[in-house]
Amino acid sequence: MMYPAPQRSLYTNNLAIASLIVGIVCCYFGFIGIGLGIGALRQIKRTGERGKGLAISGIVAGSLGMVLFVLTVIGGAFSVDDFEEDGSRPSHVSPTSDSGLSANSPFRLSLGQCFDRAAAGNARPVDCTSAHFGETYWVQPASEQTSAYPGEDVMKEEAEKLCADRVDTYVADTWSIPDKVVTFYFYPDRVAWKAPAARRIVCFLANEDKSSRTGMLRKYASSLTPDQRQLLDATNQFDKAWGKGPDEDTGVEDDPQAYRTWAKDMSAAANRQATLLSNYRWTTADKATVDRLIAKSRIAATHYQLAAQSTDNATLRTELGLADDNLGDDEIISLRRALGLATQQEEPAKHQGGNSKAV
Repeated sequence: MMYPAPQRSLYTNNLAIASLIVGIVCCYFGFIGIGLGIGALRQIKRTGERGKGLAISGIVAGSLGMVLFVLTVIGGAFSVDDFEEDGSRPSHVSPTSDSGLSANSPFRLSLGQCFDRAAAGNARPVDCTSAHFGETYWVQPASEQTSAYPGEDVMKEEAEKLCADRVDTYVADTWSIPDKVVTFYFYPDRVAWKAPAARRIVCFLANEDKSSRTGMLRKYASSLTPDQRQLLDATNQFDKAWGKGPDEDTGVEDDPQAYRTWAKDMSAAANRQATLLSNYRWTTADKATVDRLIAKSRIAATHYQLAAQSTDNATLRTELGLADDNLGDDEIISLRRALGLATQQEEPAKHQGGNSKAV
């Protein structure tokens, strides 16, 4: 779901200042500085206050002071409770079996398995009909399997891309996912990497506020009608391309080349959407509505292509705006409603400019 960027503030966030001071002065209690820094970043994102650099410095200072303390006291659990803002969590393992994984290691989770949070970043499998924290929708070995750890940034980037691409293999109609549910993932850190069985990425769905939920979200494409599958095949690939756009905090002026590259991909996705819609023989969908969506998709593709070929920011911004005007959200909702698919009214907001949250 999209959130507008906050207006720039003239004030520096107080938590950011406190985070830096505590992180430097109270090195053995760096978790206080880290907590203040994380809180500051969340407030800054919401209010637009200054101090992002101070907050990050406070987190770094607190982290450096806490390294030995963390390893000693909690035996390698990277974080007691929270995931990062982008939905990621590096995870350690405590070798307790031949595989090197503890009984409740998150790297033991399998597709469709629900789990609750356990101590030190572990995941305790539970029945999906009972209260649980997450529902696993994809598990895959990391692309690197050598003894040398690839690095946390590499693992995080791979997990983010993989988990964003695989949601609709588990929930065919992604619009049916409740608004408060987002994607998260586990990936191994340097300590966990020592156990070969932990060299994998685990993607799961959970409430954004990390509260418990009940019931399964899984809905495979095999449960859909032919018309439903065709519409989702056409629109889901477009939504995936949309979700890979520049970061929501990055404007056209900040990185115009990133927007041009994205616009080129969007042009291809819009053309593919039009082709998939036009080459199918619809049986229950309203043909006139389908035709309008096809026409708008082709217009959007043209404007995205012009945006990709632009040589100045003004033209780039104009063409992106014209493409946004022809995304066919009204037609998509109408077709979804007629075909019995989810019609969350919030969903079209992701097509109003910006980037969907990667989860």
